[in-house]
Amino acid sequence: MPSLSNILLAATLALSSVVSAKTIPVKVGESGLTFDPENIKADVGDVLEFWFYAKNHSIVTSTAAKPCEPKTENGFFSGFFPVAQTGVASENVFRVTVNSTTPLWFYCSQGKHCQAGMVGAVNAKSTDDFDKFKTAAKSASSNVTPAGGVFGGSVDKASSSGGSSSTTLVAVPSGTASGTASGASSTATSTTSGSPVSGAGAVGVSFGVLGAALGFALA
Repeated sequence: MPSLSNILLAATLALSSVVSAKTIPVKVGESGLTFDPENIKADVGDVLEFWFYAKNHSIVTSTAAKPCEPKTENGFFSGFFPVAQTGVASENVFRVTVNSTTPLWFYCSQGKHCQAGMVGAVNAKSTDDFDKFKTAAKSASSNVTPAGGVFGGSVDKASSSGGSSSTTLVAVPSGTASGTASGASSTATSTTSGSPVSGAGAVGVSFGVLGAALGFALA
């Protein structure tokens, strides 16, 4: 039987992760073919929340060596988010939990958006590394969309307060990614007047951590 002190310690550690984790909003295409911010710093447990603007964009993980091609494993793909109205965010957001401080690279696979500079990074080692990644994207021969549907994150209903609801969880696949060089819309979405607010949603992500910690203490 675990002691009360062990249970309290486990609960305290889990709750501290709730407090420290944060949601990082990323605007996709609000100011043209850009991500804002495009060079992101994040901690393990943080949640990247992508808000999509006109016209039609996607998020795909890549590598520094091949900026406009999908990463072969442990990546993510948001699917396409067509938005008709300029200056208004999509009804849904795409959310990804950061599970490592290893540099993560991503791009938009619509048309030639990647070659036009619509790329981003999480925890790039330096500004110079990010600039080299962006420069390499400009000379990419093709812009590849992964085969299949959404994976590696969750598509959530956006809200004006920056939170989300009606979460659809999608497992991260392993193996080799393949796809096409043309960006086609997979799901039509309407729009909402909501805007991204930093910090929302971290508590929901961390409840599983709390449960796991308590389960460990009771074992």
